Amino acid sequence: MSVWALGSNSSGQLGTGNEEDAHYPTPSILPPQARIGHIVGGGNHVFGWPRDGTQLYACGSNANGELGDTHALDSRADKSESPQHQWRATKQPEGGIRQIACGWNHSLLLTNDGRVYATGSNRYGQLGNGAQDKGVFKWAAVDTMPSIIAVACGMRHSMVLTESGQVYAWGANRSSQLGCSSKASIPAPLCVSAGLPPIAMVSCGRNHSVLIAQDHRTVFVAGQDKYGQCGPSTSEFVAGTWRKFTLPGSARKLCCQWDACVVLLQPKQEVGNLVMWGRADHGQLAAEANGGLSRMLVQVPLLADDVACGSNHTLAKTRDGLVYAWGWNEHGNAGDPKLQNVFVPREIVANSSVADAASAVGIGCGYGNSFVFDQS
Repeated sequence: MSVWALGSNSSGQLGTGNEEDAHYPTPSILPPQARIGHIVGGGNHVFGWPRDGTQLYACGSNANGELGDTHALDSRADKSESPQHQWRATKQPEGGIRQIACGWNHSLLLTNDGRVYATGSNRYGQLGNGAQDKGVFKWAAVDTMPSIIAVACGMRHSMVLTESGQVYAWGANRSSQLGCSSKASIPAPLCVSAGLPPIAMVSCGRNHSVLIAQDHRTVFVAGQDKYGQCGPSTSEFVAGTWRKFTLPGSARKLCCQWDACVVLLQPKQEVGNLVMWGRADHGQLAAEANGGLSRMLVQVPLLADDVACGSNHTLAKTRDGLVYAWGWNEHGNAGDPKLQNVFVPREIVANSSVADAASAVGIGCGYGNSFVFDQS
């Protein structure tokens, strides 16, 4: 099992054993026998877990409890004792791991039996426990919701999707990103999909949220639209603060950067199956855009099998295991060691002494970093 990391590493979130940014694919340090099938991260923390959901691994900052482990120190005084600089097995709720989502400094964990747990900062009510406070350093159950099948985090807000297609949300709402008109933070789960058809997918940007209906083509967007985050939607609200538009094909996966979105479509032919919209001033849409944004859908010329988003960059994996990146690249997270923003998808190529990109079986992103992993 090999994990290769790129990008920001100020809190050791790349798991490389230090706090130096990685401008080239760099091996992460895994515990012996560890298996990773999924990787996701937030501002300065990262989680990984196997496909069967049996063990949680983590690295990076735990300054606000975002790792959910009271024993995971974020000490600057004694780095030799700090677990943050390399992957380590960490505590997890019972029930196995189905999915994890990360905000800037909070995290949500969905168990295989449909329960949701939260940890980390709670200044904006993003833990869903009815309070707005400093937060917690261990996984705490989020109550009073039906069985959940998906979770998503914005920078400081949270959303979940129920088995019946309803959406519950809580946390920061200054931009009405929760889908309701109140600008106040909402510290407890609130159903925000009343008046919408059943939903199949949910994702959150920094100050906006995106839903895709069960027809896999109708998109609902709410929140900030300064950078075109609401796409080609009409200005009319269809329910709450939700606006809508229609995709040109059937969606397989939805993923949000801070201020842009990408949808992986079912491929109809051997052409690109990624569409994006939103902010584009750092190459976020894999294209130049007038005014640094696009409210119209932009097609990315890749036939992708998977996609993952950081704060302002995207990774895509093709069917043959090649990995491409584009967008903001201040820390080398989009693959250019010269640290220039990447406006055209760039293959993550590693020399033979480091990694073989063609062997990639998985990709993942934190806000300012990228991960490629294989089963070698």
